[in-house]
Amino acid sequence: MRGRAAPEAGRHSRRPLARLPLESDRRRARIPALLSLLRADHMVRNSLYLIVSSGLQAALGFAFWIIAARLFSTADVGRASSLISATTIIGYLALLGLNSTLVRHLPTARDRDALITAGLLLVAGCGAVVGVLYVAFIPVFAPHLAFVLHRPAQAAGYVLLTAAAAVNLITDSVFVASRKAGFSALTDSGIGGATKIACIVILAGTGSYGLFCASAAGFAAAALASLALMATALGWRPRLSRPSRTLGPLLRFSGANYAGNVLNLLPTLVVPLIVLDRLGASAAAYYFVAFQVATLVYSAAYAVEQTFLAEGSQVGMNWPELRRRSQRVLMALCLPACLALVVTAHWVLLAFGTRYSQDGTSTLILLAAAAIPIAANNWLWTVLRLSGRLRALVVSSGAYAIAICGLAWMLAPHGLTVLTAAWPVGGLLGTAVAAVLRRGHGVITAGGLCRGRYGAERSRRIGDNPVRLPGATVIWTDVAGKSSSTEQGHE
Repeated sequence: MRGRAAPEAGRHSRRPLARLPLESDRRRARIPALLSLLRADHMVRNSLYLIVSSGLQAALGFAFWIIAARLFSTADVGRASSLISATTIIGYLALLGLNSTLVRHLPTARDRDALITAGLLLVAGCGAVVGVLYVAFIPVFAPHLAFVLHRPAQAAGYVLLTAAAAVNLITDSVFVASRKAGFSALTDSGIGGATKIACIVILAGTGSYGLFCASAAGFAAAALASLALMATALGWRPRLSRPSRTLGPLLRFSGANYAGNVLNLLPTLVVPLIVLDRLGASAAAYYFVAFQVATLVYSAAYAVEQTFLAEGSQVGMNWPELRRRSQRVLMALCLPACLALVVTAHWVLLAFGTRYSQDGTSTLILLAAAAIPIAANNWLWTVLRLSGRLRALVVSSGAYAIAICGLAWMLAPHGLTVLTAAWPVGGLLGTAVAAVLRRGHGVITAGGLCRGRYGAERSRRIGDNPVRLPGATVIWTDVAGKSSSTEQGHE
């Protein structure tokens, strides 16, 4: 009996030991499987890259201003921040809607080099022209910044760095369209952020213009690095071939996106002015800090919007599956971040001071809640872009801007917390308008170009399966340009 029991016991004792390597192997296998999934899923990977880039830029920007406060006077910081803000706004205005246009049309462009070159030159030229106008009228708009005009070298430097900031923004769109958003994180956060930190130390004591140059040098370094990566990693070669013919067919799309982007930017610019004018400087400070924190959550919605547009523009994309996947990715990235910020708002603002936590917590909670309608709006606007609903895009963007700014003005007498409710409420109103306008005739074709009631782009038939959009007219266009259509019912 003892002889039999010993082998039996030994057999049972060895079983757990035999299972342990298998369980550990499964755990170890999860990491390669996750990495493989990220490599295969361009939308998730590039969205994460853009979110990481936004977070790193925010962290490095925070460090930059901490160093600036120690090395420069308060007056220098105030004047430099005004110049930097103006450069940032001019850079966005100089895009002329070409950022969305490149993401939308670059994947299927016949001559990518010519399209990229024409876009870079147009954006750089527009940034320089607007920069010259700003410098020329600076005594009228901002008399305390008139020192920029005292020396021609300073004026020329401001124009050059402003054009570089615009170029850096448009190169990010090239990377997103090429499914290489990691390059944006490298150039903007890594190279640009490190350059800013290094330059602020080197230029310590050079006054407000030196502080501006330290910040803008980050834009210039990132732009140069982006151009180098485009040439080496993407194979881009500067080629200027009839720029009017290259950009001409895309001007309508660019114009509509430009109008939509400017309207989307209005609440960000106008609501702080309403807070300052109606509630005073202290309330403006609480609002500013809370909004900067909430912007980190909004970056997830903006990242998914860009990658969704890029993936939807690829040849042979499966539209129904892509739409569902983009919704899942958007919810997975935005909803947990929104809930986390709502729960931790009080403690997050404590890092800025007791008064910020006492008077700004409710504001931050409402701004965090606004992330949900903001994400929904960005998703719907991407659908409108992909389906060629350009007029609907502009109208819904206008409704979004008017709702938020109008409600902020009307609610201002009731205090900062009530005023901030304009963001989630106005965002929901904008979402409702965009959802209504989304219904109707439009098309997404297999070649990535769109055509419908509001679009007139021509595409080619690829294979035998058009990409169907619910409630859309599916357009077949053959090589000879002859087209036919079939009506699809609503969902």
